[in-house]
Amino acid sequence: MPLTSQEIKEILAILDESGWEEARVTIDDVVLAVSKRGELSIQGDAAASPPPPASPPDAAPAPAVPAAPAASPPPAADAPGGHVVGAPSVGVFWRAPEPGAAPFVEVGDTVEVGQTLCIVEVMKLMQHVAADIGGTITTIHVENSDNVEFGTPLFSIDPA
Repeated sequence: MPLTSQEIKEILAILDESGWEEARVTIDDVVLAVSKRGELSIQGDAAASPPPPASPPDAAPAPAVPAAPAASPPPAADAPGGHVVGAPSVGVFWRAPEPGAAPFVEVGDTVEVGQTLCIVEVMKLMQHVAADIGGTITTIHVENSDNVEFGTPLFSIDPA
């Protein structure tokens, strides 16, 4: 089954936020290779034979996606409970660096800018989520191993 445009946008967002210049993702029989230099390649049954020129645009396997800007996380909002740090992508929320380890942060902890708060795992890639402001953790909005969506509130921080 071909990748949806939303899945491709999520992969591009991960690439944009990472230090990587290129990435290759394989899902079932489809291989998606992307580069920050604007190159895109889709291989597999979905791209094995290009559609005939007379086919409708929606039948083509997502060649217009490179023109779409990579999604970036929405700016964290200051809510009544403090500054909210949201999920940078869809994935699984992990409070600790590995099973059985102590969580990165607890409610009441003081954090500094750049300090790791959690990990969001997407397609076996571990994306560390860091504090974008310093302050005190007032709320942890999700439970360990919960699935999160792009922008899901993860933490509230009371600015220092």
